[in-house]
Amino acid sequence: MGASSSTPRTVSVDNDSPAGVIDISDDVVQRLKTGLPPKEGARQQPQGASRPSVDSSVPSSYPNPLPPPSAGYYGEPSLTSMQVRREKEQELRANDIYWTKRLQTLEANLQKTNQILEKEYNDAIVDVKKRFDSTAVAHQLPPCQDLKAKVVECYKKNQHETLNCSAEVRAFTDGVNLHRIQLLKEKASVAKPAAEK
Repeated sequence: MGASSSTPRTVSVDNDSPAGVIDISDDVVQRLKTGLPPKEGARQQPQGASRPSVDSSVPSSYPNPLPPPSAGYYGEPSLTSMQVRREKEQELRANDIYWTKRLQTLEANLQKTNQILEKEYNDAIVDVKKRFDSTAVAHQLPPCQDLKAKVVECYKKNQHETLNCSAEVRAFTDGVNLHRIQLLKEKASVAKPAAEK
């Protein structure tokens, strides 16, 4: 180990035993335990040999070793299918709870929106009813009905000479325009105090 460098030897063994057990002699066991070099009389295999020689004439005093444990991860417990199933069921339950809460929130928001819309709709109905109830019957009828009747009568008398009715048409047009001006003044006077408040 000090001045000379040592190279480790590797030995590969082909095992034909179905149980996975390799028989070795007592001499090999002793050498492995003590780390002593092989006896002078023992023959050594060349380094490239694929099978070590095992003295099968000498029975082993050691019982056959147990087969090696199955390959697995040590230090990390393996998950059973029941554990995986429980985890998946917990994830599904958590997902169901999330979506149930989300659905309840959306339904609550929809209900609030519907209440607001219904209130606005009912207020609009009340407002329209007030407007039509407050208008006088005189305002609901078309203006200048008497002048309209005079124009119609003149057109019936002068079917081929309609220009003869120009005076009646001018009086009817003036009456309608005066009525429009009066309505605009009324709306302006109502809107002006409301704007001052």
